[in-house]
Amino acid sequence: MSFDDLDRVVVLEKAVFSSPWTVDLFLYELNHDERTVYLVAESEGELLGYVGAQVLDKEVHITNMAVEPRVRRRGLGSELMLECIRCGIERGARWVTLEVRLGNDEARDFYHKFGLEELGVRRNYYTDSGEDAVIMATGDIRSEDYTRLIEEIEGRLAVKGDEREC
Repeated sequence: MSFDDLDRVVVLEKAVFSSPWTVDLFLYELNHDERTVYLVAESEGELLGYVGAQVLDKEVHITNMAVEPRVRRRGLGSELMLECIRCGIERGARWVTLEVRLGNDEARDFYHKFGLEELGVRRNYYTDSGEDAVIMATGDIRSEDYTRLIEEIEGRLAVKGDEREC
């Protein structure tokens, strides 16, 4: 993600979330790129999705992620998540963490596929609604088991890609 992407990112953020991040929040994160990973996915100049994370010591903490609703379930979110995890590993991370709205079953299911387990609940976490957040985390993302999980996800994406081309 670059500063030039921000207008498009904020448009998608507003379309997807009830309490969207502001341009200023994204600017702050991009200005601290030594500890963040912000990636975009685009096609023919159109922003289709993004993921953001902070890499804090041994932790990749996913801060936000969105995929354009009309292109969901095609592997784009998985590709973004995989690349974010790879960037975290390159920076020395050992696990992935995040918070997700308790009522966001679609996102929780998605994160489960990446080996994130539900560890607890932060009560009244979201200030816009007072909704609780589920705390999720992986085990060691450098372990053989996690490496196999990532390879399985990559394999499924490769098959999906082959199916799209047929």
